Amino acid sequence: MLRVAGGITAPRGFRAAGVASGVKRSGRSDLSVVVSSTPCVAAGVFTTNRVQAAPVTLGAERLRASATTVRGILTVSGVANALTGPEGIEDNRRLLAAAEVELGLPEGSLLPACTGVIGPRLPVDRIVTALPQLKAALEAAGDGAERAAHAILTTDTRAKVASVKARLADGTVVRVGGMAKGSGMIAPRMGPMHATTLAYLTTDAKIRPAALARVLAHETESTFNMVSVDGDTSTNDTIYVLANGEAGGGFADDDPAFAEGVHAVLESLARQVARDGEGATKLLTVKVTGARNLDDARAAARAVVGSTLVKAALFGADPNVGRIACALGYSGARLDPDRMDVSILRPRQSVPLIVRGRPAPALENGGGNRIRDLLRQLDEVPLEVRLHEGRASATAWGCDLSYAYVQINAAYRT
Repeated sequence: MLRVAGGITAPRGFRAAGVASGVKRSGRSDLSVVVSSTPCVAAGVFTTNRVQAAPVTLGAERLRASATTVRGILTVSGVANALTGPEGIEDNRRLLAAAEVELGLPEGSLLPACTGVIGPRLPVDRIVTALPQLKAALEAAGDGAERAAHAILTTDTRAKVASVKARLADGTVVRVGGMAKGSGMIAPRMGPMHATTLAYLTTDAKIRPAALARVLAHETESTFNMVSVDGDTSTNDTIYVLANGEAGGGFADDDPAFAEGVHAVLESLARQVARDGEGATKLLTVKVTGARNLDDARAAARAVVGSTLVKAALFGADPNVGRIACALGYSGARLDPDRMDVSILRPRQSVPLIVRGRPAPALENGGGNRIRDLLRQLDEVPLEVRLHEGRASATAWGCDLSYAYVQINAAYRT
């Protein structure tokens, strides 16, 4: 596995672009497209929120209708197109149809995505007037991948991109690229019919539809479904993966190197989303080991990164170990409170916080001040939780909860 440059356009045959269409009052870019030069096998996972945005409903519908002739993804940021009823779905259909004509793509070959304020309808006519500009940007050489990655952002402070290359068992070298957005309303719970998490992957690997769907669903569980910024599952969460097969070679259906490549890109993007949580100052990584099974390990890790009290303590650099223990206790994971250990992972020597279910001696006699100083210095706080119940492990990612988070979301619409 080797990281490479290029992001979403690192795999052969993919182009991307992003422009401003006037959806955002700020004038920032808000219309993005990723296109393959040849038809793709495609798969997706979507929010499990019962209130689903129009592009989620329509995207799932298009994948069911044809997962082997997809050519790209069109994203509008600034408006979620959620709570818009049948009219919202029709708005998305009209926009996709106009984009397909403008870009010279077959009917029904673009997948939709939207992110932004819930409630307003898409300003379709305004966006359509920007499609010639989007086409020109797509055809131009240069930084299309970077522009596309910026055009899908809302409250994010930075673009999220990743790309790797891997050698399959038959010697074929394939690439997997990706981009994502996410800053607030982040606690993805996505499955096959599963501000917002959007993530797109492209690959030039050759793979069958069922295998691609299987790999995406499996790797999403251990990456994006292990992220929490604020505990809210969006109406628009979507992950798409497009595979155009331009690398040649045999099918990558059961090749572990391909799955590892997908996992590497998804994990990198998931970490970037957690790190850029609204108002965040620190990334929180929680690795749970010694759980009875994988479900318990994931539940325990998610509970800690999702705890409002843990997040607030992290922002204040407060080594309040009771909040961590509390989150573990209500997580649903089977554990013996008198056996669990929690530490801050350090390169040379871990710093104990809980030892056999009791506050670590280091927290006493002024030691708490030293740990507080350490927490203030860390940009990423890596916690290890050892349950001593079995051999399963899992990792989750989150961030601290700062004053800025409340400020951003108190005025999100205004």
